[in-house]
Amino acid sequence: MRLFATSLLFLILRSMSAQQDLYGEPTILYSRQIYGGPNLNLNGFGGFLTYAKYKDAFNLRMYNLDINFVKHEKETKAWTPLNDPNARSYFYGKENNFYSVRTGIGKKKIFTEKLRKSGVQLSYLWQAGPVFGFTKPVYLEIIYTNEGQARTYYLEVEKFDADRHFVDNIYGRASGLRGLGELKFHPGLFAKFAFNFEYSNYKDGLKGIETGLSADVFTQRIPIMSPKILKENMSNPSNHQIFISIYVNFFFGKKYNRS
Repeated sequence: MRLFATSLLFLILRSMSAQQDLYGEPTILYSRQIYGGPNLNLNGFGGFLTYAKYKDAFNLRMYNLDINFVKHEKETKAWTPLNDPNARSYFYGKENNFYSVRTGIGKKKIFTEKLRKSGVQLSYLWQAGPVFGFTKPVYLEIIYTNEGQARTYYLEVEKFDADRHFVDNIYGRASGLRGLGELKFHPGLFAKFAFNFEYSNYKDGLKGIETGLSADVFTQRIPIMSPKILKENMSNPSNHQIFISIYVNFFFGKKYNRS
């Protein structure tokens, strides 16, 4: 009996030693995480930043900030008929650029720990909160003709108007700074669910991929595309009030303790 107890104690101590030496150093329990990176999704692209606090070894409370450029699925790139290499491409029929800012809270659950330095930690998470949408009018460079013996062209910067601007008189898009003073606010709510794969080789490092499903719901349809152009050129067209998308985040960051 004494031999059995001694053997059992030896095995327990050995197991604890192995768990403390996964990275060649004693295990440190961290209280916080911070990480971020680029975002790609079916509706556009952007970036995000996440701050998380451990509630226990397997559960974290998350605070998140996402900033995204949101596209309409019917956007089609076009170029000037003048074949001028200096002209910038544009999206015919697009009335507004649309940007969204999410501020959310959520939870992350770790259900597969990283058992070795080269392993992968698997978690799932959810987040929800308000989303703040902003539309900015699209300005284009429009071609005008000087009538006379020597026919010449000149350009004017104008806000896109589906009744006056067509593919044969649009030279290209204007500076992205035009229209900043005309931003319009569109409030809404968002939610997302995702799986998080973390594979950093450093015990205090964070590096990995997060992929999941997100949904943004606004109080009204977002006027990205001209309704006239959508109706004339596309079947069953509409601007959207609800944006549902599959997304992928590529992230890096660190774990730490408050000093």
